[in-house]
Amino acid sequence: MTEAQGITAWRSRAIFRLVEARRAGAQDTEQEIIAELRDVHVALGERRAGTSEEQRTYLLARSTRTPLPELEAVGIDTNAWPQPPHSSPALAEPLPASPDTQQRITSLFAAVGPLGDHRPPAPRYEARHRPQDGQRHKGEPLDWAVWDTELDMPVTYHPDKELAEYQADGASERYTRKFGRRREST
Repeated sequence: MTEAQGITAWRSRAIFRLVEARRAGAQDTEQEIIAELRDVHVALGERRAGTSEEQRTYLLARSTRTPLPELEAVGIDTNAWPQPPHSSPALAEPLPASPDTQQRITSLFAAVGPLGDHRPPAPRYEARHRPQDGQRHKGEPLDWAVWDTELDMPVTYHPDKELAEYQADGASERYTRKFGRRREST
């Protein structure tokens, strides 16, 4: 069969002969017809037989593991037949990058630096326990300082940690809103 000749009419005649052979109990003839159907469909999958439309339909059915209805009706499972060549798409081989592209990528990674060196920005103010400063108010010790991390000095003192942390967080947030940045920690 050539590409111009379709196999649909031939297949219908072969299926009719298969049904007749089964009714007559001619197992040898039945096996010959099944082998002939298989060989023609293998050729169809290899694009050596049938029309382009028949080839596409058959290849689509095989790639989705859908049996052909007319063959399935007579008990033939086309999924048991050999897979057509190139029935699954080949993986594309990656092209090597040009030296310019490699240099550009390398420079971008170098500009970013090692991953381990990246730290999130530190807040401008933080609470620190500073009893050694000896700060007092009305005789009460003020052991907690709101510390300016950029100037490395205390801004104010508080008697408890919770209040110092609250004030430091609020001051850092206001500083960030006003100046739009946080200092990178070193």
